[in-house]
Amino acid sequence: MERLTERDTNCADPKVLYGVWVKNHDYISAANRLADYEDTGLEPGEVKSMQEEHFSGLEMAKLHSALMELKKYQEADKDGRLVVLPCKAGDTVYEVTSRKTISEYRVKAIRVELFCTFIEWDIVAGFVDKSIFGVPADEIGKTVFLTREEAKAALEAMKDD
Repeated sequence: MERLTERDTNCADPKVLYGVWVKNHDYISAANRLADYEDTGLEPGEVKSMQEEHFSGLEMAKLHSALMELKKYQEADKDGRLVVLPCKAGDTVYEVTSRKTISEYRVKAIRVELFCTFIEWDIVAGFVDKSIFGVPADEIGKTVFLTREEAKAALEAMKDD
């Protein structure tokens, strides 16, 4: 596709667009929108085909919104500002104890600290093995599990050793 626009980083005066009516004579916005479209590299027929065959206008708007949100998360991750929590407050977690039993805890809070993410909990059933206060999040999948089934599998593996 041959481009009709070129982005001007100096924000020069708007050019006259002959033969096209531009709402409120906002030629700069019109030219920028055309440039945004051309940045996609798609031909008009391809866009029309996507809209007719795959997405309604509302679905396209929702998709665009979701992509913009994803972009924010990607930038936060790149900057080291994104933390993905293994669970949330109110969840139940299961600890395989040194006594070869499974204790059940309710997640009270999750704290992101300087050197680790810490899961605070309250005991529901069993006994406290490591800490009454909780564990670092990196224990998830090792000694603390998000489901009873995972904890049982780890316990069975422990008994086989």
